[in-house]
Amino acid sequence: MKELSVKKINFIICVIMGLSLFGCGKKPVSEWSDQEIEEWFTSSSWKNELSMQPDSSINIRLFTEQNILNASAWEAAYNFLKETDLDNIQPGRYDLDKSGTFVTVSDYITKDADATFFEAHRKYVDIQYVPVGKEHIGITSLNDIDLVKMEYDEEKDIMFFFKADETKRLADKRNFLVFFPSDGHMPCLKVEKNEVVRKVVIKIPYIE
Repeated sequence: MKELSVKKINFIICVIMGLSLFGCGKKPVSEWSDQEIEEWFTSSSWKNELSMQPDSSINIRLFTEQNILNASAWEAAYNFLKETDLDNIQPGRYDLDKSGTFVTVSDYITKDADATFFEAHRKYVDIQYVPVGKEHIGITSLNDIDLVKMEYDEEKDIMFFFKADETKRLADKRNFLVFFPSDGHMPCLKVEKNEVVRKVVIKIPYIE
């Protein structure tokens, strides 16, 4: 308990420092300059505490805003990544805190491109991490969708669609990716061959 309290104190200090940078405490995070956003992102203590690092594809403005607006939920997510034996934890769902943040752990075989499609969510931010194996994840915007496979399902918070325009990112134990409601993403893509991977997805409520 003592160790957990220290970690919580460090996270709170990090948020307070972020709010005080460049006078940011006097204005909402949505009004921070690009410099202020970059300063918070690069100086935050969680980056040094995690064994994996944020992928360069992440929208750091949205990332910073959501961290500030929903600090306890993101703290719970970071603590899970730091403290859990992700290689050996049982697959399934794990609820993290009262905010509705939860984790799903699953093992599956990566797929060929013609067997996959994009997905997007409106209520949750996805942190996706692959501690075992590797996969490609396609990333695209929600503009000019080629074909909707399944309209948005509010109960499941998901829609599926096809789109030719995409950027592929490699996901493995070295990095994690973050997807916001504006990000379409296509997980499960094979790299060189179809292989078994373990996927950790942390679902954090999105704050408008």
